[in-house]
Amino acid sequence: MGARPVLMLERPPDRWERLGLVMDRGSAGEFDSGVTGDPCIVWDDAPGCYRMFYFAQTHVDGEEVNSIGHAVSRSADHVGPGDWCKQGPLTYANPEALYEGRGTHKPWVLADPYRPATPVTIDGEYWLFTVSYRGTNKVIQLATSGSLEGPWQVRPDPVVELGAAGTFDAYHVDTVTAYWFEDREEILLFYKGYPRLAQPDQPHSPYGASNAAAVMRPSDVTARKLGRVLSPSPSAGHWTAGWIGGLQILPASRGGWYGLLSASPTPPAPLEREPVMREPAPSMGGWAYTPEEWPVKGWDVAEEPIERIEDIPAEALEAGEGVNLWRHHVLILPAGDVVLYYNTGMYGHERMFGRWVPAARSTVLWKAR
Repeated sequence: MGARPVLMLERPPDRWERLGLVMDRGSAGEFDSGVTGDPCIVWDDAPGCYRMFYFAQTHVDGEEVNSIGHAVSRSADHVGPGDWCKQGPLTYANPEALYEGRGTHKPWVLADPYRPATPVTIDGEYWLFTVSYRGTNKVIQLATSGSLEGPWQVRPDPVVELGAAGTFDAYHVDTVTAYWFEDREEILLFYKGYPRLAQPDQPHSPYGASNAAAVMRPSDVTARKLGRVLSPSPSAGHWTAGWIGGLQILPASRGGWYGLLSASPTPPAPLEREPVMREPAPSMGGWAYTPEEWPVKGWDVAEEPIERIEDIPAEALEAGEGVNLWRHHVLILPAGDVVLYYNTGMYGHERMFGRWVPAARSTVLWKAR
């Protein structure tokens, strides 16, 4: 596709039209027979189409087994239902560097923050961040490859490690996104941190996850944590009052950044009562904004999500949506069309659905940089 101008978003898109089911689960026994979701989509010059990396899950002997699937679009313009060709699970040059157990998932390819879906290479290699289970806890690992297709070389040590016992990210570090700010020669990561102990500054949801930032240079082994950027709302009933996480950033035409995130109004139970379910339903997607040039502070969350569960129309419920609207991801096409992907359905059985705003009604601007 060559060099592209910088994207600027006048305001978050609205008046979405539903596309329906974009990617179904695989057949029984396949690596993605349980879940397809949490996509990260980038342009791949090699085949001349978009490549989607997604969270795949199956069950073996009643246990969850996670992996990363990938798929390619049928063209540069058609990225909706029926337009994605699964390529199977990712391959690794050193799979032993991934932790044993429940696998790795929730992928994110290092991207240019100013040009949507544009992956970055550093010294000729793409960077893939992934969330891996190490025992019962999640940490963030990094893999590199000269090709988006792989195979990927995994760094065995986490690039984002758990925090100390009383911190907001002592139990899991999860749901990573990463951006290369070339002018600073730094990688900015956003991740979701889950506490092990109650957080005294979160009275409504003391065990709720927050979104945090970390930064690293290409030569660094681990990222340096900068702290929380978004925490659960103190207002009971707000759509982000229970937990908050996931942050895809897009430049705002007025300056600063818009962020697309997932959250819930439901506080998690104490860890000793419920160690597994740290993201109680309902999950919803929505927007935040910061006026800051370096987007590690100043975030303000919209009062309403993109859609509440109770507002899902009957035909969408019949198609399989409901219960949760998990991690949202926006793909902006060169013509200005905006496509929104999200996984929805019963926990552990989600499928990927989509919506779109055509270019004629989108709020996208392209500018030279």
